[in-house]
Amino acid sequence: MVPVDRFLAELAEPLTAIHRITGTHIGRLAGARQHRSWTDYLHDRLHMYARAAPALRTTARILRQEVEAVESSTQPVLLHHDLQSGHLLREPAGSRLLIDWELAVFGDEQSDLGRLAVRLDLDDPTPVLAIASRSDPTAEGRLHLYWHIHLLADAALSTDPVIRERAAARLPRRR
Repeated sequence: MVPVDRFLAELAEPLTAIHRITGTHIGRLAGARQHRSWTDYLHDRLHMYARAAPALRTTARILRQEVEAVESSTQPVLLHHDLQSGHLLREPAGSRLLIDWELAVFGDEQSDLGRLAVRLDLDDPTPVLAIASRSDPTAEGRLHLYWHIHLLADAALSTDPVIRERAAARLPRRR
């Protein structure tokens, strides 16, 4: 297993490069419904998670309200959305490549970092901000929101009960 700080350092260059690729739509790259806005995409995802796990409907509703409160003028960029150490390869010349693009979408780059924090099993997503390609005063708040959305996805959809339980335990306790 690669230490988190080393993995983040190795991931920074290829991730910055892909986050420079802008999209013409929001959502999955191909073969899926395209959304008018990032907010619509997130609402669709939250609705799916709430349907899949009725016990988490309140959490999904609260996250939907938080999505509404976030500025939604996101310029969509390419997101890998499945960042993990097994998807980062190093060529003999030293270049790093990301593989396995089946979950890729166009959207807010902080969502990629939120998903990464979930995959790294972090108790707090803020360390992944070190590899963000742009400085943005709203980045940390959006990162926490997307981290919670990705935790909800794992709590609702994972086929592994350990992952479901760990994700559910990290979701904020709200009424």
